[in-house]
Amino acid sequence: MSEENVELVRRLYAELASEGSGRDFERRLTDEALSRFLDPRIEWIPVTDSLLAIDDYRGFEGVRRVWGEFVSTWESYRVEPLRFDAAGDHVAVVVHIVGRTHELEVDETRSSLLTVRDGRVVRVQSFPDAEGARAAAGLPP
Repeated sequence: MSEENVELVRRLYAELASEGSGRDFERRLTDEALSRFLDPRIEWIPVTDSLLAIDDYRGFEGVRRVWGEFVSTWESYRVEPLRFDAAGDHVAVVVHIVGRTHELEVDETRSSLLTVRDGRVVRVQSFPDAEGARAAAGLPP
């Protein structure tokens, strides 16, 4: 089951998190697209120190809100997965994030822990560093 979970999460990132503008992300986040990967009651917990995403987000509308709040300030934004690690019902993902707007560029490595049940992601918790998701899943550094 762990490999199936990793493959689901790989497809999620490939389909929904490729490079684009805020409008591109909006077009990708339809109920139809999200339902291929996410449970309709998904809980999305952003990085606790985020200035833009400040709440826990629930359901497809919550996913659209968190992504909208996060990418709305960027002219271009890319999330590149670097590593996927399975841990039972969890998949720890390390991502490289690049965002550009006017003269400002963000270039960071972060991680997320995704929980999968019945072939759908039911929870995403984001971390401000590359090791946070692995640590939360109980995986060695």
